[in-house]
Amino acid sequence: MAKRTSSTSKFGGSKSSRPRSTSRPSRTISSSVSRPSGSRPKRGQSRSKPSTMPASRQATVSRPTTAATDANAQRLAALQTNWQRVAGMMALTSLFDTLDDVTGNLDTITHRLGDVRARGYRFGRDWEDRVDQLNDRWPGQHSQATRLLQNEQRTFQRASSEVDQLLQRAARNAGLISSAESRIRSLESSARSAETRVRQTFDATTKQLGELQQEVAGAQFVLDAMDGASFELYPDEHAYAACNCTWVSDQQEPEGLLFLTDARLIFEQRQEIAKRKILFITTEKELIQEKLWESPVGAVVELEAEDEKAFLRRKEMLTLRFSERTREIPGDITLQLKGTDNETWRGLIRSAKSGQIETDRFGAPAPEEQLSAEVTQEAVEDEGELPTICPNCNAPLPAIFKGMQQVSCDYCGTTVNV
Repeated sequence: MAKRTSSTSKFGGSKSSRPRSTSRPSRTISSSVSRPSGSRPKRGQSRSKPSTMPASRQATVSRPTTAATDANAQRLAALQTNWQRVAGMMALTSLFDTLDDVTGNLDTITHRLGDVRARGYRFGRDWEDRVDQLNDRWPGQHSQATRLLQNEQRTFQRASSEVDQLLQRAARNAGLISSAESRIRSLESSARSAETRVRQTFDATTKQLGELQQEVAGAQFVLDAMDGASFELYPDEHAYAACNCTWVSDQQEPEGLLFLTDARLIFEQRQEIAKRKILFITTEKELIQEKLWESPVGAVVELEAEDEKAFLRRKEMLTLRFSERTREIPGDITLQLKGTDNETWRGLIRSAKSGQIETDRFGAPAPEEQLSAEVTQEAVEDEGELPTICPNCNAPLPAIFKGMQQVSCDYCGTTVNV
């Protein structure tokens, strides 16, 4: 039998026969792991005293500083955006565009005026003189405005560089934000003042040019309207003005054009009427165009202008009353004018009725010269008498008003030329 040997430990225990590893893995402790609450610190390590301030109180201490920083950042961002707008004003580039527009508009109005004369418009006696005056003085005004603009720009360029530097410093020092805001406000006011000074050198020209453009545009409108009219003018009759309107006192309320000549008022219906519909959708339209009424301008005895307020706009209402009713004049007429105002048209009709528009005829002498010529003519010869009795039946003829070319006898129907 083999002899079994065993070894005992010094303390009486038996030693294991299992082989023991010669190397032991080192145990490491990560510093990111926090010590559990209540654990005892190592020897030599000081125990920190826990804070007695609530966590909510600690957060509140840091909030004012953070909130102030955020507010300053927002304030500076808004200031920089505003500065971009003001810097654009200080460049004054819009004024250079305005000067170019005036130059172009003067060229355009010259061509448009020549066009309306070629088409036969016989009013606007002083239009050519006004265009010549504008063209004569515009080069000098353009040069003066350009010099002033360049001087203002040089001044603003220096001020702009100063503000840019101030904003850069304000980004590092919030205490300068108020100074930058005040400086930008001052420059905005200066830019507006500079623009006013420059515009004053040619404001009168732009205003007069705008008025002339509006008058010539009105002449173009009436000529275009007459080109497609369903009626003819008398040989010595000339169109003066026209506008879109609705005859609201008629039950049908037709839409069309009101024409004013040196002799008559004429309303022509021009309206597209739905001819065919499918499920409330118009698939076919028909143009209705016909003269509905006319009147000699001398027969208008009263004009009432009224503004009726409507949703987001107002209605320009004009009521016409005539000295007598005929088949051509169906009583009082109320019109809603479009694209113009009733006071302007009331003045136009009165001017035509009184004959004042004759002084505005193209090629006519100045008003004072015309008055002198009329007085001289009246002294030389008496004005021809208008017919009052029918040459056929000797019955009294109807009243004759300015603008009438003929009158018909109510008894026998004889037509008498006026």
